[in-house]
Amino acid sequence: MTRIEEARQTLLETDVNLKMEEIQTEEAYGRVIAENITAKTEVPSFRRSAYDGYAVRREDLKDASKEYPVTLKVRETIPAGSRGKFPVTEGTAARIMTGAMVPEGADAVVKHEDTRFTEKEVCFFMPAGAANIVDAGEDIKQGVSLIRKGKILGAADTAVIAGQGMSRVCVFQKPRIAILSTGNELTEPGQELVKGKIYNTNPFLLAGYVQKYGMIPKDYGIVPDETDVLADRIQMALNDNDMVITTGGVSAGDFDYVPKVMELIGADILFHRIPMKPGGAMLAAVKDGKVILGLSGNPGAAAVGFLHIGLPYMKKLCGRNDIHLTKAQAILAGPFEKSSKVTRILRGTAKILEGRLVFEQTGNQKNGAVSSMMDCNLLGEIPAGSPALPAGTEIDVYVV
Repeated sequence: MTRIEEARQTLLETDVNLKMEEIQTEEAYGRVIAENITAKTEVPSFRRSAYDGYAVRREDLKDASKEYPVTLKVRETIPAGSRGKFPVTEGTAARIMTGAMVPEGADAVVKHEDTRFTEKEVCFFMPAGAANIVDAGEDIKQGVSLIRKGKILGAADTAVIAGQGMSRVCVFQKPRIAILSTGNELTEPGQELVKGKIYNTNPFLLAGYVQKYGMIPKDYGIVPDETDVLADRIQMALNDNDMVITTGGVSAGDFDYVPKVMELIGADILFHRIPMKPGGAMLAAVKDGKVILGLSGNPGAAAVGFLHIGLPYMKKLCGRNDIHLTKAQAILAGPFEKSSKVTRILRGTAKILEGRLVFEQTGNQKNGAVSSMMDCNLLGEIPAGSPALPAGTEIDVYVV
């Protein structure tokens, strides 16, 4: 494995404490299911008519034609939601509405527009086929596996659950993710920006991704570059959340305190710095069974580290069974004009051109650029040691 793959795997091997809760099925869209769902009942649970028409015996209509129509006695009308009172016997028919239960004895439904009828009789001009009856279990058979634990529930999933008569479903609780921003240079939006300061955008960027992937963010604000203060704030965040993300202070400068703070609070460092750009200035540690992910203070680099390294673990923390990044191959829409000493991660968007997946870079690719994350739905990976690449070069991409 590469160092990047090793970092992902190291995080994935960290145990998680999954918590469950029972919620109303109507609230389950987008949640991660915490139980296997097996069909307890067939869908539909009875034979039903696919059209408004007449329930008949095919035997009675086998000789029907325009020259020699067959006339049957109509014994009753069966609306949707009701059961017929009489079986269909030789020489009889039942008027039936779409979705209504087909009565015993009937093995065909003829659409009403293919007949001529009165209140008491109906006339047929051709033999009946068997295509207009929806058989019991046509959609779902009893006993089949419907949904596996760990799936994100979509609209059809919640409908299938409701179709089993379940008004409540067991899901995993959404993990709570603390976000701390370190750095004396940071100022909160809404405050006056003095020279030498920058607005703190990382909590907004990372909280958006946290919510996108089904977690709950909590911003713990700006922490000054002071070891004791940062240690106290991280410990506070650990006490109340399932994971802590910090931004800034993870390199090797005089004011990069996060590695020292990990030692101070007794956290075990899993890895520190990865040979990739941007985002390689990152750290992962574990304290009390909870992961601390230290990301770069540069927004573009922080987002790349979050998505390319941290996201699989966070999917695991949600209870999902699709934890690995979706990988594909795409061709570069335009050239990448730099050589790459280390693995380089590009931010881009997916296009389809002549049936091929095309990777188009989204603007400024520098570490501090947050604008390149706008509309970004692919990360492109340029291997270490690559020269400048022309347009049309095939690269590995990851869906985000």
